Amino acid sequence: MKATAVAHANIALVKYWGKRDEALILPEAGSLSLALDRLQTTTTVELGGDRDSFSLDGRDAAPEEFLRARALLNAAGISQRARIESRNDFPTGAGLASSASGFAALAKAATAAAGLALDDLALSRLARLGSGSAARSVPGGWAVWEDEAARQVFPESHWDVRMVVALCAQGRKKTGSRDGMRATRETSPYHEAWIAQCQQDLPRALRYLGAKDLGLLGALAERNALRMHADALAADPPLIYWEPATIGCLKALQQLREDSIQAFATIDAGPHVVALCEARDAALVGKALGTVGGVRDVLICAPAGGARLL
Repeated sequence: MKATAVAHANIALVKYWGKRDEALILPEAGSLSLALDRLQTTTTVELGGDRDSFSLDGRDAAPEEFLRARALLNAAGISQRARIESRNDFPTGAGLASSASGFAALAKAATAAAGLALDDLALSRLARLGSGSAARSVPGGWAVWEDEAARQVFPESHWDVRMVVALCAQGRKKTGSRDGMRATRETSPYHEAWIAQCQQDLPRALRYLGAKDLGLLGALAERNALRMHADALAADPPLIYWEPATIGCLKALQQLREDSIQAFATIDAGPHVVALCEARDAALVGKALGTVGGVRDVLICAPAGGARLL
């Protein structure tokens, strides 16, 4: 009645920013992501105690986090009391998809502890109920999410790229992705155009990924991210996730490209900049981002696989 699982956060190159169904957590447009090896959550679930408990990074989880975890267990048909201990190897709630790896690991560990044998599609459907992006962390690698479950379109071994994460702030962001997404959808005059753009971007991104064309895929991913933030900035009130270091990193990547180093930015709902580049250029890209004022740390990440039991 006890199991431990690991899952990795994923960073989307074609973003998920808008639900067509709030209750079922279904996206308005499809997204494409890559799971990253150094953004990892480890979760242990023990069933059969006398009460529920949820520890996250050594502290009691917030009431909302606890309710989302209990709802996921209920959706899996797990009625026993559960003791959940989860720890992230990277900043929690800061815009690096910690909820994605967290709920993917929870789904994997909880169902294993309950003796349920679910395949990746079923686990992806379940993890989605905790966090939409968690659907993509279950299969890992290069994953696409369009409906109830995500699927891996290429394994992590498909392409020897790196994603260089520049941490541009400390602590949790003020507006979570769930609330920010809803506010953008309801108030931004740009949102309809944003969704239409994603519907065009996804098939193109898959072609560029299949061809391993970094220049085309990276440029598309950077445009997609900037347009997502333009959509959020146009919400009422505006959602400003960036910090000065975010702008500095974007300019540093522009300079690298002028110097013939292919490195392209993507930014989730937070201040941190993630640069897609070839493995051979990762150290150089990391050094350039690390010198930007306000950058607190740099993580060089390789592609990772899906959720797994320890």
